[in-house]
Amino acid sequence: MSDHAVSDRPNPLARNPLDMIASAHALQVQMCDAMERIADGLPDEVDRRLCAQVASCLQFDLPLHHHDEEEGLFPLLMKRAKPEDGLDQILARLASEHSSDNDFASEIAEALETLGQGGRPANPEMLGYMLRGFFERYRRHVHWENQLVMPLARLRLTREDLDELQATMNENRRQAS
Repeated sequence: MSDHAVSDRPNPLARNPLDMIASAHALQVQMCDAMERIADGLPDEVDRRLCAQVASCLQFDLPLHHHDEEEGLFPLLMKRAKPEDGLDQILARLASEHSSDNDFASEIAEALETLGQGGRPANPEMLGYMLRGFFERYRRHVHWENQLVMPLARLRLTREDLDELQATMNENRRQAS
């Protein structure tokens, strides 16, 4: 058996890309919980390290995850979806939310970076309002994806689709580094 044949076989230890997306969703819920703790502590009881961690997540992890879904998962799902799945409108709405969430997350990340570096918010009430608006909406977003999108992905996507999704996710990470 040649080395080439061995390398072409799927790695049985490789994680299912849908499990990776589900793990990202779980981390995003934790990020929302952290944002709630930050909002509750404003203006005087701020965990600087937590602010820096959430800022990093908002700037890097969230856009990368959205890219994985929009460039990898959503197109594959549209290819495999059946009319009764009703995915067209669901995926269009989720993609639209990704765009506005990325913009909003960028604004919040700037304020959290300032807090993480020991600064004080110019307007703590406004920052608290922004944090609450974001995490409440984002929790709903993740819930939708977990309840509607992920079960259909597990039902409809083929092994080849999962390999393609994994390749897309790997490429996204290569480009992000």
